[in-house]
Amino acid sequence: MAIPLDIKILIVGPDFIYRKNIRGMLEMLGFTNVEETLDGTSAWESIKSSEPDIVIAQWEMPEMNGMALLKLIRRDPDFSEIPVILWTIQITKADVIQAGEAGVNSILLESATVEHLERKIRIIMEFELSQNTREAKAHMTKGDMHLQEKSYAKALGEYQKVLEIIESAEVYYNIGYIKTAKGEYDEALAAFRKATQINQMFAKAYQAMAAVYLKIDNKDMAQKYLQMAGNIFLEREMHESAESIFNMILKINPETINVYNSLAILYRRQNRFKEAVSLYEKAIKINPKDENVLFNMGRAYLDHKNIQMAKHCFQKALKINPHFDIAKAMLKAIESTKRVDQSDITGIS
Repeated sequence: MAIPLDIKILIVGPDFIYRKNIRGMLEMLGFTNVEETLDGTSAWESIKSSEPDIVIAQWEMPEMNGMALLKLIRRDPDFSEIPVILWTIQITKADVIQAGEAGVNSILLESATVEHLERKIRIIMEFELSQNTREAKAHMTKGDMHLQEKSYAKALGEYQKVLEIIESAEVYYNIGYIKTAKGEYDEALAAFRKATQINQMFAKAYQAMAAVYLKIDNKDMAQKYLQMAGNIFLEREMHESAESIFNMILKINPETINVYNSLAILYRRQNRFKEAVSLYEKAIKINPKDENVLFNMGRAYLDHKNIQMAKHCFQKALKINPHFDIAKAMLKAIESTKRVDQSDITGIS
């Protein structure tokens, strides 16, 4: 598919070298309808006045950074569909997740070549700006409007038109929501399952499946899908959502060891040391032979500088599983640190 070169592209960012490089690459690809702004505020004014086809913005900008600009674009119904590429010098996994949830179309690193940029624009043109995609989004908007009005038959009709054009996890999720509301639980589960097949990190869909299983009194399956949702929230560092999910599981089954473990990991991240250790202790009461829980408890004590208790936990884990190599390594590191400390005190070189 040839890229239409007459599309309008807006480059946003205060860094002159960045703007020069992006413009140069775009010109190499044949794009001539290119505008520039120096910050997020002026970019927003330009978007409202000239409505570019694609925005390429620096992530790091003063006052309004690239993420803030992206969220502003996504919140405005008149401009929410404009594709946005964020450019950055470096990025973490958490940044990628945050940007994805905010609706970024692509991320471009400083080291990107003209071939990288061409590939990203080509994907946007083929999947975001094509006529089929525009039609699908129009049906999706109508379907969402009918869903809010609880006009379920009309909503389902619009969603079916979307699926005739493209597969969409969000559409299947909405269909599942409608089927649940109508008490058609088998069809609801099938829709939610399809949503998770398209997007395996769709936590809301797993959570919705769990809610259906609770309605039909299948607590084991409800617990399974709540755990999957909680793990995704935990991985995305959405701690409040993860905590809520894990506590729901404990209401269903207070003896779910892996949930105590997951919650304790969450509390460790939040420096809630006493709560984390308390959860590990509850898990150990349920199963005193779980070396993984003992190991994680040791890590919690280590985080809190309680070396003696950490050592005790690692030793107990090794007693249960003598081949627990990570526990061996932690004990070795503790002993090594102690020898260094003693050397400092006694003056031994």
